[in-house]
Amino acid sequence: MRDSLLKCLLIFYVLSNALVEINSQNLNPEILMTLEYEDLLSLFNEYNGDSINQEQIARTYISKASTEDDTIKIARGYDRLARIFHFEKNMMFADSVILLTKDLHHRTYPALGYILKGYLYDQNMDFINSNINYVKAYAIAKRQKNLQQEVHVMQHLIASKIIWGDKHDALKLQQTREKIIRSPDYINNLKKLTRSNAQLDINQLYINELLSSNTNYVYCHLNLKNYDSTRFYLKEGKRLLNKYNWLDKQGMINWYMEVEMELSYYENKYERVIEKARTLLKNQEQIEPYSKMNVNYYLGLALTKLHKDYEGIRYLIKADSLVDTYKLNLLPKDRNLFVSLNKYYKSVGDVNNRIKYLRKLIKADSVVKINLKHFEPNMIRNIETPQLIHEKEQLISDLEERNRDSLIINLGIACLLILSLSSMIYFVLRRRKDKEVFDNLITKNSRSNGFEKNQYSYDISSDVINSILKKLEKFEREQEYLSTDISLQRLAKLFDSNANYLSRVINLKIGKNFSQYINDLRIDYAVGKISNDKKFRKYTIKAIGEECGYRNAESFSKAFYRKNKIYPSNYINKLNKTTEPKQ
Repeated sequence: MRDSLLKCLLIFYVLSNALVEINSQNLNPEILMTLEYEDLLSLFNEYNGDSINQEQIARTYISKASTEDDTIKIARGYDRLARIFHFEKNMMFADSVILLTKDLHHRTYPALGYILKGYLYDQNMDFINSNINYVKAYAIAKRQKNLQQEVHVMQHLIASKIIWGDKHDALKLQQTREKIIRSPDYINNLKKLTRSNAQLDINQLYINELLSSNTNYVYCHLNLKNYDSTRFYLKEGKRLLNKYNWLDKQGMINWYMEVEMELSYYENKYERVIEKARTLLKNQEQIEPYSKMNVNYYLGLALTKLHKDYEGIRYLIKADSLVDTYKLNLLPKDRNLFVSLNKYYKSVGDVNNRIKYLRKLIKADSVVKINLKHFEPNMIRNIETPQLIHEKEQLISDLEERNRDSLIINLGIACLLILSLSSMIYFVLRRRKDKEVFDNLITKNSRSNGFEKNQYSYDISSDVINSILKKLEKFEREQEYLSTDISLQRLAKLFDSNANYLSRVINLKIGKNFSQYINDLRIDYAVGKISNDKKFRKYTIKAIGEECGYRNAESFSKAFYRKNKIYPSNYINKLNKTTEPKQ
């Protein structure tokens, strides 16, 4: 419900009447460049939902504006790009709007950049950063005397206070906003603050403002449990909707239906709740993920109230799955979803699911506390996290105790099986061992009459060994092991020896195979260099690895870990911490 309520926050800046009709799905860049700026903005709105064509139109707008060095128009193009992609990309374009216009004293920018960021954070359920950006936008709008932006941002601040703060304060702030938009000269201000060539329908824009105020009254009274007043403003909202013919009308209709569904639940009209919920779910692709979760939740609650527990729990579980699927950050009231599921699983004695939903409840409460700390730091809320943690731990303890006896029995059976299996394996291995001993005796006997060569007949001469050792000493001293082209065959050739001799000398005299020998030299060099050279520590792991003879960062990191049981990045971090000057 909340997403639909706040979705209209940017409607004043996106809508305009269509001026051009183009039926082709593939826009011609040359034709686009011939269009006027307002024609491009209108065309942009025509392709709502088609990000590929919208991006082409917006970039054409920016290109035209760049040739004229018109900063405001360039910002307006980025403003459009900030509405059509995913969160991260949209945020990047919103930052571009702010960066371009931050030093200007314009009636719309850079405040609109902060409004965009506030809206994007809100859609991403990051209410703290959303509020921070809206407050910045409000300060700039006040300074530039942009009354339209002021009341627009007030809409968000009221919604935030309804959710996180004192509902009575939210109602007072809404009454202040209502006085502003009902003042005789407000429509004149709208006309003054709207681009003359944008051809906006000021009457529809004003009805949209009235609808925004109406939704605030509905939401305030619903949360204050003034259900008669909620009904009154719902009727007023529907009356305004009959006069409203702008984009997103269906979204507003859905929002009012969703509120009526909630209100019907509080009034114990459960059949009405089910009727509204099923209507909304018939076209669930038209509602936001949060609203979809909310509808499933109230539908589930209403069904359980009518003693249709099996079906009701199915919808509550569906609501929970939507929370996980869309990673929704829940509002304070939404914790009751987990309370309801925990209560149900308690009634059927399902300890594992009780623990699952207690954990979710604790996590949801921790998120709520973070937001409350920002919005209402002095507010006392009855969030009993310590009690919930104690209950979860007690359930886990009881479950462990209940399973202890069966665990002992299972362990006993497992031990018997292991003993039986061990005995069988012992006899098999014993027979195999006896056969090996017999075969070895036969082989030894058959060879006893033959010529047996002395084991030292293939030893290397001391001169060759000493020569290789001297060359290895020079090889280490001159740090030739740092070359990436070193191999056993290549080094043997450099030593005027052969790979077999070199390998055996390294094995016998150094106690390592060739690969271990080279890796140890390189890693010892790396440790020394990292420990003593602060500049060297600032290199990337890849650069350090290449400096030490490795072709890539992965090979270096693995070799470093094998020898030192710590990765190079961790070693550098620890070293930096120990050498940091104490403040």
